[in-house]
Amino acid sequence: MSEGYRRMCHHFFLKMRQQTLKEVLQAQYAKLATFDENGFFPLSEIPLLRHNSSEQRELVTAQWGLLPFWWKSSPGQKSRTAFQRKTFNARSETVDIKPTFREAFKRRRCVIPATMFVEAGQLFKLADSPLMLFAGLWEKWSDGEEQAESCTILTTHANPLIARYHPKQRMPVILPDDNAVQAWLNPDLTTREPLEHLFIPLNEEKFIRKPESNPGLFDSSDTETSSR
Repeated sequence: MSEGYRRMCHHFFLKMRQQTLKEVLQAQYAKLATFDENGFFPLSEIPLLRHNSSEQRELVTAQWGLLPFWWKSSPGQKSRTAFQRKTFNARSETVDIKPTFREAFKRRRCVIPATMFVEAGQLFKLADSPLMLFAGLWEKWSDGEEQAESCTILTTHANPLIARYHPKQRMPVILPDDNAVQAWLNPDLTTREPLEHLFIPLNEEKFIRKPESNPGLFDSSDTETSSR
């Protein structure tokens, strides 16, 4: 695995039955592939929740690493996957102004479900919920007969617990409840201001940590929270 992957929010798991996931996220439609037991890495097909054209919630998969609709092959960038390896995260501080992400931020926001994520050999999960919901963006790209749907996960500055393990002190933007999900998916919100409060990092007390090399069960006897 490349150094670039190790240094970013690049690896997460979703250990939940698909029917349960559909029910929890109140999705009217679902079209998902089997979840990889080894988790998801950039360029994987990952599940996401979005609104369809009827503004109903649907669960689909997209390739992790956002490819903007305007991307074209060039002498300096012949491979779309090489471009996507640089876009699996989007900084929340600049997501509304960066050319790669700004149109998707306005019109194609999504939610990416996970049960835990990895940073620097540590597993992090929520203490009070089996599911965490990352703020994401999705995009549809086509060139002749070739088509691709892709996505990215937004990041923000890390809370003190996660900052101890991430070399750039970043963490995913996690939507704390369904009100936040509704706001993030609301197509009438197209500017940064009404969404900016969602970029505040989730409090460290909400998380449990355990070494990736020995995941076992997350329990109070051998996990770390901010109260330890």
